[in-house]
Amino acid sequence: MSENHDKAPAGGSNFLVGAIIGAALTYLFATKSGQKIKNELIKDLSDVLESIGQDLEEKVPETKAELDSVKEKIATGLEGALARKEEVTEEIKEEIREVPQQIEKIQKKGRRFFFRKSRTES
Repeated sequence: MSENHDKAPAGGSNFLVGAIIGAALTYLFATKSGQKIKNELIKDLSDVLESIGQDLEEKVPETKAELDSVKEKIATGLEGALARKEEVTEEIKEEIREVPQQIEKIQKKGRRFFFRKSRTES
């Protein structure tokens, strides 16, 4: 039971916050001076939103230009990679064509070695 007494009831603080918000809204909507303040706040908020909108309009073309530049770099890099791929493919094909010749050389060396040893042992 002592655990319940140690904690402050959360409902009291929530009620207090709600009462303050309610009083502020009542003041802004019900009184003449509150309505003036409300209108000024709305005007200020409108100015801030308009400023944000203008900043966004200025940033969009810059961002689009940056994106276009990145796309161009990617396309150039891709073209270079594809060209290099073709070069590497040709080099691999050339090496593969030489493999049978290399195998034949190794087989000849093996035959010479094998038959040479056979003759010396006899």
